[in-house]
Amino acid sequence: MLTDNIKDQLNIIELAKSEGLQLKKQSNRLYKTTCCFHNEKKASLTFYADTNTFNCFACQAHGDAINFYAKRHDLSNREAIKQLARQLGLQTSFKGLQRADRADLIAIGGQTGLKSIGEALKGVEKQLKRHQTDPDTIYRALKEFCGELDQASQTYLTSQSRGLTDETIKKFGIFSIKDYKKTKEFLLSKFKLETLQDLVLINRRQNRFMFSMHPIIIPVIEDGKIKAIRGRFFKKGFSNPDVFRAYTFGKYQSTAGVANRLFNGDILKTLKKGERVYLCEGEFDTMILEQYGKHAVGVLGVSNYEDDTIKRLNDFDLVIAFDSDEQGRKEALKISNIFYKQTGREVIREKLPEGIKDITELIVKRRQNEKLQNKN
Repeated sequence: MLTDNIKDQLNIIELAKSEGLQLKKQSNRLYKTTCCFHNEKKASLTFYADTNTFNCFACQAHGDAINFYAKRHDLSNREAIKQLARQLGLQTSFKGLQRADRADLIAIGGQTGLKSIGEALKGVEKQLKRHQTDPDTIYRALKEFCGELDQASQTYLTSQSRGLTDETIKKFGIFSIKDYKKTKEFLLSKFKLETLQDLVLINRRQNRFMFSMHPIIIPVIEDGKIKAIRGRFFKKGFSNPDVFRAYTFGKYQSTAGVANRLFNGDILKTLKKGERVYLCEGEFDTMILEQYGKHAVGVLGVSNYEDDTIKRLNDFDLVIAFDSDEQGRKEALKISNIFYKQTGREVIREKLPEGIKDITELIVKRRQNEKLQNKN
């Protein structure tokens, strides 16, 4: 059956990552993250690689890859099957398909009497080109509408805890959303709702603008084009219950297309073989290292990488500069092993002083100490 073919070909781990979820690998079969179906701080949503299923121990959402996609986009299973089928190259003819599956594929093609799935998919491709999600175009429209950073975001980014300069902020294309309601209205006036939902800028289930509490916008660029957009929440104070609720969605919200990307990855094309490159955990550590003259790239989520992601770094003298927490240390060790297996070379692991949580804190404190010494 068509449904079985989809289940066979669809990897639920890759599907979840492509939907912008930041999965933490617990074992070869187990991945966890905060649930995207309800508000929570604790990571209750679990994905099982061996059975291709998911389960949330808090809200009881569960099922297979099709069920996950359907729930994520607020679709019936039948509609989810239609959308997934047009994204997968399955059979090339109707032979052996049940009547319901044939009807689904004919509906996908938008016409009747088609002799093959291939013909149906061609019709779908034309439709998709007309409504194709383009993060680059959407980002540029958003930036033009929103303008520069608001004062609160500017203060946060240039504060002692972050230490970014105006030049760095501009270099990485960061801006902020000032009025969430007007921004959502602008997007809907310029782009089709389906396009925004496909990109996960607007949630299908609740019609919620995904960056409604994540005002700092950071583009993810690859091959000179923006492939995904990230929103960063920062605390203005937890006295407001709405702000607290938003924080439980996580510090970051990401559009589709963020899976296995390297932040600032295009810098690798400009470097010579053997040059030193720092691999960081996230955008901010990457930007602060670049700001002070180091070559740096970042994974967008401590476990958001595959072997092929690390393969892009094989020609360089690699330094891993992950956070000092248990998860950061564990993932740094895994990447070290992957790199050694691929190259036969050891990585350098940046050891942070006790009490320092990440490379940003280390650099900021060093700069503060230097300023104090210069004054004295």
